Amino acid sequence: MPNCKNCHARITKFDTDICPVCGCKNPLEGVTSETVEITSQLDANNPKFKLYRPRLKYVTFMFFVFIGFTGAGFFYMYKKKMGLIWLVANLVFIAAVGSLFAFLSPLGILWSYLIMLFITYAVNIIVGCVYIARHNIKDGHGEFMK
Repeated sequence: MPNCKNCHARITKFDTDICPVCGCKNPLEGVTSETVEITSQLDANNPKFKLYRPRLKYVTFMFFVFIGFTGAGFFYMYKKKMGLIWLVANLVFIAAVGSLFAFLSPLGILWSYLIMLFITYAVNIIVGCVYIARHNIKDGHGEFMK
C-alpha cells in the first residue's frame, strides 16, 4: 500500500484525490505502487544475513561465576542496559555498603570490603544458577538460549 506524501499514512491506491487521514489533495502524486518480488532482492551470501547463533546458558553461568560483578553475563546475552545496571549496582554496593560496614564495625577496612566482595560474589553465583536452571530464558534478540 502506498503512503500519503503529506502525513505518510498508509492509504489505498484508490484514494487518489484526497487523503482520508489528513485531507491533503493528490496524496499519491509522484508515488508509485508496484508489486515487487522480495525474495529476488535478498542476497544469501551477504554477511548481514548470516545465521544467528543462540547464546549458551552454561557460558552465561561461567561469566556470572567468574566475572559476574562486571555484568559480563548480561553483555553476553545482548542485554546491554541490564549489564550496565548490574555493573553500577555491584560497584555501588561494594563501595557504599563496604564503607558503611567499615566505619560501623571493628573489623577494619580490608575485612569490610572483603566481606562485601564475597557477598557480591555469592549473589552473582545465585543469579548464574537461576539463569542456568530456567528453561525459557531469552537473550537480547528474543531467541531462546540453549
